[in-house]
Amino acid sequence: MAMATDAATPVRTHVPPPHRLSFAGLVRSELIKLLTARSLVVLLIVTVLCTAGISVPVAMTAEAKAGQSATEALPDFIDTTLLGMQLSILLVAVLSAVAGASDFGNGTIRVVFAAAPRRTPVLTAKLTVIAGVTTGLITVTLLLTAVVSWLALTPGPLGTPLTSSMSLLSLAGAVIATVAVSVSAASLGCLLRSSGKAIAAVLGLMIVVSIVLLAIPSRVLPPGFSDHVFGGAVTTLLGTADDTGAWAGAVVALVVWSAAFVAGAAASLRRRDA
Repeated sequence: MAMATDAATPVRTHVPPPHRLSFAGLVRSELIKLLTARSLVVLLIVTVLCTAGISVPVAMTAEAKAGQSATEALPDFIDTTLLGMQLSILLVAVLSAVAGASDFGNGTIRVVFAAAPRRTPVLTAKLTVIAGVTTGLITVTLLLTAVVSWLALTPGPLGTPLTSSMSLLSLAGAVIATVAVSVSAASLGCLLRSSGKAIAAVLGLMIVVSIVLLAIPSRVLPPGFSDHVFGGAVTTLLGTADDTGAWAGAVVALVVWSAAFVAGAAASLRRRDA
């Protein structure tokens, strides 16, 4: 009788879910969410328009300096081309912070974690899509703006900026700053799980901290400290790369800052429930 009872007792076995999202599936999912959210699409369009919409009119209305060679026009060309980036980089920060925190705000992160329990790939896919889309659009727009600005400012050959390390580093710096800001802002969105808090944090790092440091006497701070905080490094990369050492230092600083924010977001996702 006991044997019959034991035989009738159901045996519980773990049956894994039939489908798990691959990394490619996660990337596809994040891309769909980014490009179907009306507010984020509007921010993307406004960001692109600001990148070109400020620089191009300035270049078209500027008067070429008499007797100035193509090489001598390079600093004006760089300043004009990057003029729109001063506002665009802030829009990139806002857009990335909202995109990073959106899943936590509307609760869809539970569905994502159910389909992909490993959380590091989820974060990686999210950062890849946000940084890839924003940086890709900014890069294309910036290159088109550079061509228009050069043709408007000087009659020199179009290949002149390509032979100048200063112009190449300046344009590359703007792209690197875009990557760093988008990754950092999206990571803060995942870490803080609130669009408002993430926007306040990244804009505070970029604007408020820089303003506060300006009010502190330089002799009080370590040499070069202001240039290596998050906002100071971004500002350096959005200017003319006439100092290679300062440019390289800003790149290293942004890599360190971005890595710190990504590490914080990854630790938060692993330790906290959705």
